[in-house]
Amino acid sequence: MSKITLQNNRPGGFGIPGGPVIAAGGSLEVEASDWKTVKDHPVVKAWVDAGHLKLDGDEDVTEEGAGSRSVTDVLAMASDPGVQFMSFKSAASKLLGEKTPKTKDEIIAALEDLATKP
Repeated sequence: MSKITLQNNRPGGFGIPGGPVIAAGGSLEVEASDWKTVKDHPVVKAWVDAGHLKLDGDEDVTEEGAGSRSVTDVLAMASDPGVQFMSFKSAASKLLGEKTPKTKDEIIAALEDLATKP
């Protein structure tokens, strides 16, 4: 899977929607698939357009094995402390599509509902 480095060029921290905060002058390495879930957020887009958030990496690379996780696998990610929320949300969005909820609890409920449907 490809990685993208996000560099915060501002003197203050920047919170990625639904994810971690990038400290002032700091950087964060994320999966390209995770970046794709937030890159069109209005605040993120504004920061990128203004040059406050710089990207390094290929965001257009398609994720290998996309769609290969089952509902059970994604639900297991929710309770794994080693899995970041954005990775979990990205995997869930591949199963839930545009109707992916915003909070972890709501995503889990939607996945459990999906798992019980034939």
